[in-house]
Amino acid sequence: MKNTKIICFFTIIFFLITAPVFSQATIENLSKKVNDFSGAMLKSLPFNSTIGLNWSDAYIGKLFPSIPPHFGIGIAAGATTMPVTSLKGLTDLFNINVPSLAVGLPLPAYVMEGRIGGLFLPFDIGVKFGFLNENELLAKTLDGMNIRYQLIGADIRYSLEPGILPIKASIGLGYNRLEGGLSKTLKGYGQSFSFFGNTLNISNPDLGFIWETNMLELKAQISIPLIIITPYAGAGVSYAWSKAGYQVKSNLSVNDGESIDSYVNFIKQLGITNITSTGFEQIIKDKDWNMRLFGGLSLNMALIKLDFTGMLNVRDGGLGFTLGLRFQL
Repeated sequence: MKNTKIICFFTIIFFLITAPVFSQATIENLSKKVNDFSGAMLKSLPFNSTIGLNWSDAYIGKLFPSIPPHFGIGIAAGATTMPVTSLKGLTDLFNINVPSLAVGLPLPAYVMEGRIGGLFLPFDIGVKFGFLNENELLAKTLDGMNIRYQLIGADIRYSLEPGILPIKASIGLGYNRLEGGLSKTLKGYGQSFSFFGNTLNISNPDLGFIWETNMLELKAQISIPLIIITPYAGAGVSYAWSKAGYQVKSNLSVNDGESIDSYVNFIKQLGITNITSTGFEQIIKDKDWNMRLFGGLSLNMALIKLDFTGMLNVRDGGLGFTLGLRFQL
């Protein structure tokens, strides 16, 4: 494979799994390195799912019902990072030199978002949705790589009147679901991995990474609405159910064309799951608490607001940044 420049998460992953192996890798090493990488990703997925709905206003609307109700609609895009050390273990296995990324490995995301408040009682409701499906045009642009991405979420925030004008404050509860994957079919490509003195052969594989997270978050925020800008800060505590791993679909054989059936139990001992003559996978799961800090400011231009948000993942030190543009009444 051509030695292309690694510019984003998707390119990095497929560069490493399709690059030639200079020395035969073992299934045990592959399993361990992928497990380390997936474990690091599991810590970062819930953080990435919080992109969107981080509006500068701690609450939109008034403390009493208003006609018409206050609402906003817009788009937000950005990225969060995960530690690059977990990726280095994989790239070292494949003798690939990955450029040093000081801030970590970027995980991009985008959403369309909307919020309405001031209906009755001092609360507002927000929803978000981002979607990217596998399509032929995108696959051609990315050299046959298929990307699947979906991020949905919603929250409800209750206004707390601190009595210190012009400060606004709120507490809220949100739900986010992020799932995605990337895959590529490698025609004419072959690879082999050793195990217990044997060799597992893979030919013309369909390779893919998959990930998914569901998370609930309790959050609090304050903001100071000024004429031109609105600075804000907040924190969230969450609990998430996540999974991540890879899949290989291929006609598998052992040694010089033997059936894999007699070797399945041996390979499973090395961490590989659901292995058959047509492929295998390695999926790990995680349930855990997390905490994030976020803040930034918006530029207020009549009915248009431009949001700049920075975030910190307390669990693994990952960083995040988003840019949002919205119409708000």
